[in-house]
Amino acid sequence: MFSYGIKSKTLREGELTNLHCEYCGEDETYMEYTFSQKYFHLYFIPIFPLRKKVAVCCDDCGMEYYNDSIPKAAAKRLNQIKDRHPIRTPVWMYSGSIIIVLFFIWAFWQSGRHDVTEGEYIKEPKKGDVFYIESKPKKYSTVYTTWRIDKVDKENVYVTYNDSSVSKYTAVFGILNQRYYTTKKGIYTRKKIQELYKKDSIVSITRE
Repeated sequence: MFSYGIKSKTLREGELTNLHCEYCGEDETYMEYTFSQKYFHLYFIPIFPLRKKVAVCCDDCGMEYYNDSIPKAAAKRLNQIKDRHPIRTPVWMYSGSIIIVLFFIWAFWQSGRHDVTEGEYIKEPKKGDVFYIESKPKKYSTVYTTWRIDKVDKENVYVTYNDSSVSKYTAVFGILNQRYYTTKKGIYTRKKIQELYKKDSIVSITRE
C-alpha cells in the first residue's frame, strides 16, 4: 500500500498576557500561542517541510486566530518572540530528501567506479572475463548474449561464444552456466574489443 500524506508538528508553545480579544471584548486576557509546521511524508518518513503556521487562542472565550487574522497587539508580541528566538524548521523534516540525495550521490559514485573498473578490464582483458554483448540482428530487435575469454596475448583476445541469446538484458544472467558455451570460437584484436566497448556493443564486463 502506498502511504503518504501531510502531518503537522508543534515547534513552540507559550502564553501571552494582558491582551485584548476582539471577539469577546476582554481587555486583559491571556492568549496561548502555538507555532507549528506541516510536512509531507512518505511511509511516515518526512520528505520536505511545508509552510509554518502560528495560532493564538483566547483563554476567556476560546476564540482562535490564525496567521493574518491574529490581533495586532498579539502579532507584535509574537514577532518580538521570533526575533529573540527564531522559529527554525527542524532538520529531521528533510530526512527523506536527504536520503534521496545521498542515494543518488552513491549511485552516481558507483556508476563512475563501475565505468573505471570496466575500462581497466577492457584495456587488460584476462582469461575468464565475461563480456555481455548487445546486438541488433534485425532493424527493430535487440538481443543479448555473452562471450567468455579463453586466452589473451599481446595482439588478440580469444573468446568462446554463448550458444544462447535473450531479448532482455536482465534475462542474460540465466544463460551464464558453463553448458551454454560449447564450440563456437572467435578471435578479436585488442583494438577491436575496445571499439566494441566504445560503441556499447560490449555493454558490461564481469571478472571472477
